[in-house]
Amino acid sequence: MTRRWISFLFVLLLLFGSVFFSATPALAQETEYRATYTLIDVHGGGSATWTIGHRIALATREEEDAFRKYMEEFEAIEGTYIKEFSNRINRIIRDAEAATGRGMMAKNFDISYEVTDAAIGRFGVIKYQFDWIGFAEVKDGNIVVGDVFVDGFFLSRDDALVIRSPYNYKVDSVTPKPDVTRDDELIWYGLRDFGPGEPNVVLTYMPVAPIWIFGIIAILVVAIALSILKRKKTKRRMTEDEIMKSDEDRVTELLREAGGSMYQSAIVKKTGFSKSKVSAILKSMKDNGTIQKVKKGKENLIRMS
Repeated sequence: MTRRWISFLFVLLLLFGSVFFSATPALAQETEYRATYTLIDVHGGGSATWTIGHRIALATREEEDAFRKYMEEFEAIEGTYIKEFSNRINRIIRDAEAATGRGMMAKNFDISYEVTDAAIGRFGVIKYQFDWIGFAEVKDGNIVVGDVFVDGFFLSRDDALVIRSPYNYKVDSVTPKPDVTRDDELIWYGLRDFGPGEPNVVLTYMPVAPIWIFGIIAILVVAIALSILKRKKTKRRMTEDEIMKSDEDRVTELLREAGGSMYQSAIVKKTGFSKSKVSAILKSMKDNGTIQKVKKGKENLIRMS
């Protein structure tokens, strides 16, 4: 595999973000937050979800309006960008497959955007995402990340790399040492030039707790259940209308955090609700005049009224 990773993020910006920057030069004045980040969310079978995000500082209302307008216009030609994005990723993955001898493929390509608030201001975030099947080697119960980076990995000064381990796995070894380690994440900041096969991370599966632990848990569950049954006589049960209202509040909060609009599929993912439940909630909210549904291709874009 060639050093395509060096220029990959820059190519994405040339494909997409630079058009917007030319209209709003002040948006690149970001300091504490890295402008570009790559999140590799590793899964238990060795696959990974990649998210390449670019943050754009929105210092004024005019800049935010310009960002939203540009992204709305982008949706009309999104398919062209996704095709170019997937072509470049597939070329990289073919090289990695040839170098490692491991079967690989990429799927679920997506480009999305959102407006978020941070401690240092408001940002527009453009995200490129895909699933890399066969990304990491699975060996002797361990997940080993790194062999796809045959020639290393390069982070420019404004870049950050985050590798997130799957549930029930712990970091056994990592090279080079990350700048930040928190919970299940390893974080490196640019400027950094990783060596061949780096970053290298070995993740070890943590076995389930001993059987006696489950015995204690079972006793606690029974005790809690008895306590709940006892209190139910004096505690009014929440009605179906109240449950729906609580769920609507949650969806409303998500929409506000996203700047007032989200795709319906994103709401399903964020809430963890089933598709049918989200559809019922959105129907109720639409009937109440809380939201509007806008058809975008095969997706529904949900906007606050």
